[in-house]
Amino acid sequence: MNDLIEESRTGTGPRQDIPRLFGAAPVWGKLLEIEDRIFTKHNLHFYGFGVAAFYVFIVGWLLCEWVLPPNGKLASIDFCWIWVSGKFAVSSDPVRIYDPVMLSAVHDALFHPDECLFQFRHQYVYPPTFLFFTYPLGLMPYSTAFAVWVVATFVLYEAAIYAIIPRPAALIAALTPIAVPVNALFGHNGFLTAGLIGLSLVFVERRPWLAGILLGLLTYKPQFGVLLPIALLASRNWRALGGATATSMMLVVAAAIAFGYQGWPSFIDTLIDRDSSLSPDGHTELRLQSIYGLLHWAGADAWISWTMHLTVAAIVAVTVYAVWAKPIPHSLKAATLCIGAVMVTPYVLPYDVCILSITVAFLVRDGMSRGFLPGERTGILLCFAGLLLWFVQTPISPVVYPVILFLIARRIVAYRRQGIGQRKDKAALEGNAMAHTF
Repeated sequence: MNDLIEESRTGTGPRQDIPRLFGAAPVWGKLLEIEDRIFTKHNLHFYGFGVAAFYVFIVGWLLCEWVLPPNGKLASIDFCWIWVSGKFAVSSDPVRIYDPVMLSAVHDALFHPDECLFQFRHQYVYPPTFLFFTYPLGLMPYSTAFAVWVVATFVLYEAAIYAIIPRPAALIAALTPIAVPVNALFGHNGFLTAGLIGLSLVFVERRPWLAGILLGLLTYKPQFGVLLPIALLASRNWRALGGATATSMMLVVAAAIAFGYQGWPSFIDTLIDRDSSLSPDGHTELRLQSIYGLLHWAGADAWISWTMHLTVAAIVAVTVYAVWAKPIPHSLKAATLCIGAVMVTPYVLPYDVCILSITVAFLVRDGMSRGFLPGERTGILLCFAGLLLWFVQTPISPVVYPVILFLIARRIVAYRRQGIGQRKDKAALEGNAMAHTF
């Protein structure tokens, strides 16, 4: 990023085209200069390390005092049910995990009374394919499994970020979103979801079959894969679509063989048996980070919440199709698909917001190749700062989604306007050449 800034200042980088796109207004140039002074490599390292160090201190303190306290009594964190699912996966009858009575009995056998009272202790809400991910955890003690799970999924998350932007500064910046300490502390699967989405979109053009396999693995979170077939169909990427379809089908069959075919109808039952809050157990209030979740939190009627959410989802789906069908840089296509993935589903929880890191990474990647637009980096920073309202129990993410989508759309418009200008310049030069010829 610092190299790009230096190129922009010397006039050799892509930044020289940006003032023309915005009418060369002095205010835009001044804003770009201010942002260039703020968003330098040195400052990114300094602030990134500062925030990361703060998170490490907070997470480390909470791990010692709350998650794995000295008295040995485990706190209520999401990893409890993940570890329990691993115990079922290695058992002789794993499909019993969908039996609420058996799930509760195994929980009581593995934990002390009033210990690790995770949400939905009476209901397993994931598809059978997720047991492939948790199977190794069932062979480990709780503390070891927790460490292995968090470290392994975090490495996958950072690998996806580095594959998008191969810079140390990107790895540091990826530590700063609030969803990172949330996942590290609660041991959930947000890192895994973001890593699979990021790597699949990195490889979708160069290695479509590999991208398809990664997308197939993502079926353990089916709500985030709704737009993937739409994007692949629009771009006519048949190999990635074929790889994703084949991988998904093989996982479905393999899970039925390994864990029992009854798991699939039981999983479908968990999707149908939900109340207006989409809570699996009927009484736990979720802080859903979606349009539906925000309206439900604000007290809107269920019919109004669903109507608004489905309307936005339809608009986003059409937008993703249109973007992926046009000759637009892949980074912008990938960013559009990532933000669309969290906007179309009503079931988004705080740890899932790690996907926004992948979205922004693709957006920044395009900025590094073509120059940043005025106010773009400031807007991104404000979005991630706004997500800190998670601490006050506010579903702020649905407000951030459209802002990021606007930044992506703004960059797409600028790119297409630049392309039109270049074509006009080329046509003018050709016309002048013809005039001289005749």
